[in-house]
Amino acid sequence: MEGVTRREVLVAAGTAVVVSCAVLPGCQIEEKDKPVLTTSGTVNIGPAADYPAGRVSQKYLESHGIIIANDSGTRVAIRPKCTHLGVTVKWDESIRGFECPAHYSKFNMLGVPLTGPAKKSLPLVACKQEADGTLTVDLTKLYGL
Repeated sequence: MEGVTRREVLVAAGTAVVVSCAVLPGCQIEEKDKPVLTTSGTVNIGPAADYPAGRVSQKYLESHGIIIANDSGTRVAIRPKCTHLGVTVKWDESIRGFECPAHYSKFNMLGVPLTGPAKKSLPLVACKQEADGTLTVDLTKLYGL
């Protein structure tokens, strides 16, 4: 690199950094609009028949941050946040329970801890059956824990 001074190299490198910082964010792929998480108020989750015993529904996970579980007739809304460090737990059909990807705490279908560092159950609230047969969840009670 004869004829090129150290100063010229540093100026060129600095210019490249500034230009890339200004240009690259505009080249990123835009994420689709994520739904706004609703964590207060009451939400109607539909007919009780949509949530049969022994099943878990993640239909309202993205919009309301809840999973509906029905172990044996009582439907509950679970907030899937590990009570150890607050990491979002995942439903695992193969173990019929929730598992935390951080420290591998495991919870049963109703959020009761089975193994791992988590000692407390996942936050949950019972779904209320309305006169028309639909279920509602009071998110304020769930998120107010």
